[in-house]
Amino acid sequence: MSRNKSSVVGTRCHPLIGLGLAIALGCSASDGSGTGGASGGEGGTAGASATGGATGSGGAATGGSSGGSGGKTGSGGTIGTGGTPGTGGTPATGGNPGTGGNTGVGGHTSGSGGDGGKAGGGGAAGSAGRTGGTGGSAGATGGGGAVAGTGGTGGSTGAKMSAGCGKAPPTLKSATVGQATPVNSISVGGMDRQFLVRWPTDYANTKAYPLHIGLHGANGNLAENGKDNFGLWTLSKNSTIFVTLAAVSGLWSGARDLEYTNAVLKQVESELCIDTSKVVLEGFSQGGAMSWYLTGSLPGVFRAVVGHSGGGVSPIPALSPVAYLGSLGTQEMPNNSQTTQTDQFAKVNGCTIETLPTAGTGTHVCTPYKNCKDGFPVTWCSYDGGHGFQDTDTGSSTTWVPATVWAFLMPLLF
Repeated sequence: MSRNKSSVVGTRCHPLIGLGLAIALGCSASDGSGTGGASGGEGGTAGASATGGATGSGGAATGGSSGGSGGKTGSGGTIGTGGTPGTGGTPATGGNPGTGGNTGVGGHTSGSGGDGGKAGGGGAAGSAGRTGGTGGSAGATGGGGAVAGTGGTGGSTGAKMSAGCGKAPPTLKSATVGQATPVNSISVGGMDRQFLVRWPTDYANTKAYPLHIGLHGANGNLAENGKDNFGLWTLSKNSTIFVTLAAVSGLWSGARDLEYTNAVLKQVESELCIDTSKVVLEGFSQGGAMSWYLTGSLPGVFRAVVGHSGGGVSPIPALSPVAYLGSLGTQEMPNNSQTTQTDQFAKVNGCTIETLPTAGTGTHVCTPYKNCKDGFPVTWCSYDGGHGFQDTDTGSSTTWVPATVWAFLMPLLF
């Protein structure tokens, strides 16, 4: 049920006090032998206008086979046309080049060769990938034929590879699925700070992965979301690396934890293969507000931020544009609302600010802002419940939040 709902961990988080902060939680030809070659192609009667060599059929090959041979030379025959182009190769990381048709040799009165085959088609586009798919090679030009085929288009965007790409197995330890262990440690500001890392079971150091950083609520710890990474581990299907941070004594502090976050981020990126253009933050309660602080302090570092019932860290530096999803329970209103949560990101992202729908009894509603800058969407999720990050609608036994968050992040990360 959703009444007075709090997440499993939400009950450990201190209530928001004066929160003015936001968080969001795509002719087959014959065999190429000219039938008119006998009367024209093999040598016509002198002086008579012999029939020209028949058109050489283009190779109908798939995978870039070459076109068929043109008709043989006739004395005084008409021009034999060149073979049609072979089709471009099927793409893998970009198709192999299609071979252009061979030159037709049909006789002209001057005995010159016929028109060459047309250009082979370029290979199809390579699939977009984190490292950018390789475009297909250009089709080879047929002899005397048209312009060479265009090469396939490469992957849509290239990944920004971290220093850990290509490195041997890391010294870091990967957390066991469903457990907040083993723990990694790092010394920051004279203190031993702990954090969790979980990487895909089929991790490859030549592939750059998106990175998700999780921040617990006030009085929380590594176990709060470290066991299932805000419910995203299963949904990610071995596509993403996850890091869970922990505050000193459970309470986040702006400047101190900025240094800690930077130190962990540096170590993870130096040992694991990360796409540094695909780093995201997700936090609950005070962890949500801490994600705001980090976004303002590290402009351009994060691709997206998700905040659930954010508040409790101040002052927040001026925010920079970033994709944002925020969630808040109706039981936390009116002290907190769309205004204190997502509006602050909508403003810097150039979105139209207007009152968005509020959830009805036992339900939730998620609404995107209009007219945001391309690549910087903002979504506001209202739900009938209390302070938490794993709300369920009435009559449902499963929280809607992780699937909603993952659907928001996927177009930004893949």
